[in-house]
Amino acid sequence: MSASHFQHYQDYVDSFITIQDTRYLANKETQRNLIQNACGKNCLGNLLTREQFYNRKEKELLLLKPRGLRGLQLFGDYLNNNDEVLQQFAIREKKLLEKQISTVVYLIMRSKKGLEISSFLDLEQSLRESRCENSPSYVDWRGIFEGRIKLRPSKMHLSYFDWHQNRVSFNNSDNFRVMNQRVHSLLLQHMGDHKIFCVNASCDCEHSKNVSSKTYFSPIYGYVIFFDHIIRRIN
Repeated sequence: MSASHFQHYQDYVDSFITIQDTRYLANKETQRNLIQNACGKNCLGNLLTREQFYNRKEKELLLLKPRGLRGLQLFGDYLNNNDEVLQQFAIREKKLLEKQISTVVYLIMRSKKGLEISSFLDLEQSLRESRCENSPSYVDWRGIFEGRIKLRPSKMHLSYFDWHQNRVSFNNSDNFRVMNQRVHSLLLQHMGDHKIFCVNASCDCEHSKNVSSKTYFSPIYGYVIFFDHIIRRIN
């Protein structure tokens, strides 16, 4: 008998009450006590205790949920279009959560005034902090995958550059420490395995070996570069 078919434990116990029980025992509470005392030991494969009932119900309901709802909800499960950049976000999400990789994303777009702005963002931290609406870095990733809102460069990202005012800002994240060296454009050090890599896609320095980069095009976001770092060791 499936526990998920019943809303409350009493409903589950009542399912064992027969017509004869009702005929001879008019009081509902007496019927339940009889069932729990008699069936709790050897009737119909043993009656579940209240705790066993709710534990089983929780497990059964969990199995009935779609993949993304088992445990932690994946924002990528809300993807409802074929946008290549959004697809790449979704492909990486689970690996980021499992700490298999760390990804830095380069975004560039025009502001409302028509001026270009760009940033490098820590994708794992952005996805994780978006599970808490009180976070100062909160982004509605569900809305992004559903196409209701657009991911934009932010001054809170690893690096933010206003091309018109020629102003740049840097921030460390949970996964990366910014190492600003002009000859490389921008160096980042992973906090876990301490590997340093360069986010200049055209650079062939020794640090470029610690990251793989690939560019994807989207009608929504234009050209977006993904820098994927395979985490070697977590300290």
